[in-house]
Amino acid sequence: MMIDSSTLLRAAGLSAIVALVALIASGVTLALFFGGAGAIWGPLNDLTTAVMLAALLLPVVAVDRLASPGSGVWLRIVTVAAIAGLTLAAVGQAALVAGVIDLETSFVTGGVGIVPFFAWLVALAVLSLGRGILPPSIGWLVVGVIALSILLTITAGLTSGPILWVASIALLAALVGWMASLGSMLMDRAPVA
Repeated sequence: MMIDSSTLLRAAGLSAIVALVALIASGVTLALFFGGAGAIWGPLNDLTTAVMLAALLLPVVAVDRLASPGSGVWLRIVTVAAIAGLTLAAVGQAALVAGVIDLETSFVTGGVGIVPFFAWLVALAVLSLGRGILPPSIGWLVVGVIALSILLTITAGLTSGPILWVASIALLAALVGWMASLGSMLMDRAPVA
């Protein structure tokens, strides 16, 4: 049974907002953990990250539904890969908290899981900026997220000082803007029943 588009788009929009809240909670718990506030903040960070990753699943499906008629099979392949990747990363984070896997293994599940999601982000930019299927603002926010992710990765390899915190906060802000815009767009596109 296939869910109707209106219900899917509304649910996906709300799910993007849940992901946004979980992202902020993840950032706060990570800062508390690394700031020395206590070991409890590490597992809480892992749980909020798992919630964020799982909450992104519906928006991925909804974008596929919106763009499918004009995008071809390439988007479906990227969508399925992103769903598998997000699921792997979310389950890995939950398994870490449950003690089923260790931290190093969670780096693998998270790293392998996030790669197809980044491919989906590139697809989202193409759908927005190249094809006009989604609003250009979504595409530009995605470009910002990708660029800041690369910058943060490079910065983390060079320093752990204040510059890393600035890059992290910039990425967090871009992700918040992107998730808010995506959630709003999905809810706005939901056909009125």
